[in-house]
Amino acid sequence: MLQRATASLRRLASVVVACATAASALTAGSMAFMATPAGAQVSAELAPDVISVHGRGWGHGTGMSQWGAFGYATEHRWDGERIVSHYYGSTSHGPTSIADVADQDIWVHLTQNDRRHLLLTSGASFTVAGQAFDAGAIARIGVSNGSFWVRSTTGCAQHGISINDALSSSNRRGNRYIEALPSSDDYKADDTSAMLTVIYCVGDNSDVESMRIAYRGAVGIVDQGGPFTFNRLPLEQYLRGVVPHESVPEWGAAKDGLGIGALEAQAVAARSYVLALAAARETRRFTDTCDVTACQVYKGAARNGQPLDHGARYVHANTAIGNTAGRVVQRADGVIALTEYHASSGGWTADLDEGSHFGSVEDLGDSVDGNRWHTWQSTLRRADIEAAFPRIGKLVCIEVTKRNGNGAWGGRVRGVRIVGTAGVWEQSWIRWAHDSFRKAFSLRSDWYRFPQFPDGQPCKQPAPGTLDPPSDTDSPGLWVLKSDGTVFADGSARHLGNGILPSSDRFTAMAAHPDGDGYWLATSGGDVQSFGDADYHGNAVGTGGAEPVVAMAAHPGGEGYWLATRQGNVFAFGTAGHWGAIAHLRLDVDVVDIESSPSGDGYWLALEDGRVLAFGDARDLGCGPLLHSGTAGIGLAATPDGDGYWLAGADTAVHAIGAADHHGDRADRQNRLRAVGFAATASGDGYWLVWSDGTSFNRGDAPDYRTSRAGVGVVAAESVR
Repeated sequence: MLQRATASLRRLASVVVACATAASALTAGSMAFMATPAGAQVSAELAPDVISVHGRGWGHGTGMSQWGAFGYATEHRWDGERIVSHYYGSTSHGPTSIADVADQDIWVHLTQNDRRHLLLTSGASFTVAGQAFDAGAIARIGVSNGSFWVRSTTGCAQHGISINDALSSSNRRGNRYIEALPSSDDYKADDTSAMLTVIYCVGDNSDVESMRIAYRGAVGIVDQGGPFTFNRLPLEQYLRGVVPHESVPEWGAAKDGLGIGALEAQAVAARSYVLALAAARETRRFTDTCDVTACQVYKGAARNGQPLDHGARYVHANTAIGNTAGRVVQRADGVIALTEYHASSGGWTADLDEGSHFGSVEDLGDSVDGNRWHTWQSTLRRADIEAAFPRIGKLVCIEVTKRNGNGAWGGRVRGVRIVGTAGVWEQSWIRWAHDSFRKAFSLRSDWYRFPQFPDGQPCKQPAPGTLDPPSDTDSPGLWVLKSDGTVFADGSARHLGNGILPSSDRFTAMAAHPDGDGYWLATSGGDVQSFGDADYHGNAVGTGGAEPVVAMAAHPGGEGYWLATRQGNVFAFGTAGHWGAIAHLRLDVDVVDIESSPSGDGYWLALEDGRVLAFGDARDLGCGPLLHSGTAGIGLAATPDGDGYWLAGADTAVHAIGAADHHGDRADRQNRLRAVGFAATASGDGYWLVWSDGTSFNRGDAPDYRTSRAGVGVVAAESVR
């Protein structure tokens, strides 16, 4: 689950013994910058050096508040089912109900072992794809050139002795895999010596062991261009590794046992969430879920011999799981609901049209004693705000322009306006993930205010008549680029000029300035041309040898960009930092795109075979299954919060990875042309696929534009983001 501050819940365990949106002239995620001409006078004083921030809650506010559940259980004496009904009472499909499901296997991606050999051991005998190993033996398992193999080894530092180089594999959802099985199929038993134990090696020194984690059930690897590790185990046993790590297991003993209701609610929410997630991933993922916050935290049964899902500390969590066995939240149409949850709501949860799957509710339980996140205070330095939004100049004031209407101060923030000596930055949104101000300063929630700038008191403006008109970014916009440098613009995208083709070169890439009022064009030879307010910061002409430039990405701050070559070199300009490249690896596969992380302190490289490589603070969320479809990747786009991305294929397939939602594609149809461009909308709720003749296909909230007028020769697409 995203943004639930689970660690903070656990730190607080000792205390108890982890709305309609206001009408807007700007649509979700839209932003505008208005510049004050040089030398203009500003009729306002500068903001204080230190800005106070008061806030409520921790997390996205969608679904159940974990502290609220604890408050309802201990202060209002609610049982788990009543808590669940309160937070998950209605969806866009109507009212929900509590239903029973049968136990079933859950396939969990163990992310810490990606692209690494799987080292397994057990205190009892075990088998690897039918190959027997004695108790205490260590097996090293991998895949090379499509063949699964197993070796006998002594640990991380030893490659091992070959036992079998051609293990028989199984198939799941078009993916080949093998798995190891413990000697006992009683996965409920708490004897960790009989479980399979994964030996993890240090990330930057694979010869050194870092930890050993025991897992219930089977453990194996799947071949997806390299080995990826998974754990398969029954649903109810999976929850034992989730509930106490997503909540606080000691809560079950609070108020003479009343706190068990909070853990029961957590068990129902976690069970429903993983089954809903599994259903959503059924057609495009090998695993049902993963073991980190992008899905739900899953810890396994024991780490370095210390229990993680059994023993005295976890007795209340396991009691809650048993009390609610098989119970899930079901929508009116019979579908299991995606029951998101978060640490603290601040008093109201988020509404349906704010990214939540459930209607908003007042959350009286969230004010329970011990919840220090129900209300909180923080400070920001004026200098840091100016650094985050450099085009405003010196900060004059901050104005909250929109709220969602639920609770104190008018509810969660849905729009912010920042006035400075050089201009104004303004943004509005409909969901927490698009709040650039919150993300820039890691605020705990999207429910905040600035006491020094009270709501209802507009910021002092720069002197009248000194502002340029705001950019027309109140709707999505799309550019398409042709190889001769011709640019076509639709929606809020403005045509700011065409590239001038140098000699026999061709244009291959385009990047938009974050404010939507400029763009850069790049040629295969590394030349860069800038338009609008996109400043020129340099080129890669002559630096890449014979390597053609194939992709370009803008730094989120607007003062830099990256160029990526087909072989994997990355060139950074302006404020864009160099976070790594892959040309030295000499991979026999081409780079097709580069995408910046939301902070600009990292980027992703997309490869033609579906692999996505993360550098800097860009999150490694996995790869697309293009290896298995026989088609080439052509484009990558990240969600606004960087917790997901889409990988597009030449056959117009779109693979949604991490928290990215799949809005449809054309992979199931016959395509007369190859897709060459892919771009996502600013909201992250839609995207376009573009053929080489300019024909585009819109999905989600992406409007249908007549890009086909571009004609043959289109090489790239870019959106106003």
